[in-house]
Amino acid sequence: MTRSEHPSSADWAGARGETWVAQLARMEAMLAPVDAPLIDLLSLNGARRIADLACGGGGTTLAVAAAADPGAAVFGYDISPALVAAAQARAARTGPAPVFAVGDCATLAVDPPFDRIVSRFGTMFFADPAAAFANIAALLAPGGRFAFAVWGPPADNRWMAIVRDTVGALIDLPPTPVDAPGPMRYGEVGVLLALLRDAGLSDLTVTDWRDDLAIGGGLAPEAAARFAIAGMSVAQALADQGPALVERATALLAERFEAHWANGAVRLPARVHLVRGGR
Repeated sequence: MTRSEHPSSADWAGARGETWVAQLARMEAMLAPVDAPLIDLLSLNGARRIADLACGGGGTTLAVAAAADPGAAVFGYDISPALVAAAQARAARTGPAPVFAVGDCATLAVDPPFDRIVSRFGTMFFADPAAAFANIAALLAPGGRFAFAVWGPPADNRWMAIVRDTVGALIDLPPTPVDAPGPMRYGEVGVLLALLRDAGLSDLTVTDWRDDLAIGGGLAPEAAARFAIAGMSVAQALADQGPALVERATALLAERFEAHWANGAVRLPARVHLVRGGR
């Protein structure tokens, strides 16, 4: 079966989640700069129960636990058993440790509800966004707050666009379907805001984080290219084309990354929508 560049929740529960585990340390190093501004939006003071939904390998969850008030209970949920296992292993080395468990945002149920909910780059892959956001609203206590990070438009995320351009030069990439699961799903943030309003969430605000990201957290061009080809959703379209084409794509991408190599990393611009609201 051909692997899609638009992974859904079901894909993350299986092979896509396992692929992410293999790249976890490098992914977390690259994405970590988004954590601080995202967590600042949560206003954690006084929050007793906090959840990181679609938490992946737990990097943001651990950052939330470090920033929360003493005695706060922090939880991380992900649909991928492999990613949850990786997060649990990391938590065992820290204290106070969050509690991690397998959970689907569309069906998760808890009692009592959460005072704060956060998600860094997890909300773009829901198979049924309306159902998932309605359930997230039910997980949030009255007066509770949430903060989500989603990628901005492709034109402002050159680090993704350059990979897609490279892959598209070698194979045909069909146009992205409207509302397909994937990292660019809410580049037009109005789509997400409408879903959140329909779910009964309010006081919505959007701020943008813009900076350069170090691909893989600080890799030379060839290593950065291998990281991107192995880990990014768009490169999954190469997976069934054979190793020779994968190597060719890696070499082409490494050449393009050379122009962005500086101070020990391949750095490219990124734009992230930080969406905050409450119930």
